[in-house]
Amino acid sequence: MKAVKLKKRRSKGYWVILAVMSIGAVAMFFPTVWMLLCSFKTQGELYQMPPTFLPENFNFHNFSNVFKQMPFGQYYFNSLWTSLLNTVVGVLSSALVGYVFAKYQFPGREAIFLVVLACMMIPYETLMPTVYKLMVAVKWTDSYLVLTVPYFCNIFGIFLMRQFFLDLPNDYLEAAEIDGCGQLRTWWSVAMPMAKSTVSTLVIFLFMASYNSFLWPLISTDSRKYFTLPVGIQSMIWDRGSQYAMLMAASAMVIIPVCILFAVMQKQFIEGMTAGGIKG
Repeated sequence: MKAVKLKKRRSKGYWVILAVMSIGAVAMFFPTVWMLLCSFKTQGELYQMPPTFLPENFNFHNFSNVFKQMPFGQYYFNSLWTSLLNTVVGVLSSALVGYVFAKYQFPGREAIFLVVLACMMIPYETLMPTVYKLMVAVKWTDSYLVLTVPYFCNIFGIFLMRQFFLDLPNDYLEAAEIDGCGQLRTWWSVAMPMAKSTVSTLVIFLFMASYNSFLWPLISTDSRKYFTLPVGIQSMIWDRGSQYAMLMAASAMVIIPVCILFAVMQKQFIEGMTAGGIKG
């Protein structure tokens, strides 16, 4: 009898939590839905009062106008290929450095890692003037190099990969070495496949950090040839004023790569985020 009552209490609590989480999910997702619907409205309908939720007539011209009135395709290309390159190099460098900190014994290892970890506490905005001066000194400003090289090393990625490799049993690595694998091949063929969920989590974080970056591309590039999507959309506001229908269409197209990436790696991302919270 007690077990039945306990089950009922748990059932009520479950539904309460589910209701609260559902309300929170709707509240968080509503701005995205509103943006998508507004991208199909005309400029006049956006100013209509009271506002309409669904478009009176679906207008697809906003999407074509984005490409006609600005080099949106160039901005899209710049963001995609730089973000992909930054993600691939960032994951490889983070995994390699994290593996060294986790599995190699050398003098000053802990002290060096503490220094690296301390750098993670420094806001990136405070480092931008120094990095910018360095880019000016090597004449990399207003180029693709300035949009990629500063992203090749990520301190959070090093920390995340080190934490995973610390829990990786040495028996697997020793068995690979006995079979004749070198150090680099052991890392690539044994350690990396076992870190798939953590790598997927890092891929999403690094891609979004590069893809959504606004301040650094803004101050480091001057030519529209090198503008990324965040800077390109901001330039559209400067050039075109309050053409919100076209702005909503551009924003709707911007979120497509992020949605695809998360949809493909959703399972691994959740596994990577929860791996450290489950023991035994």
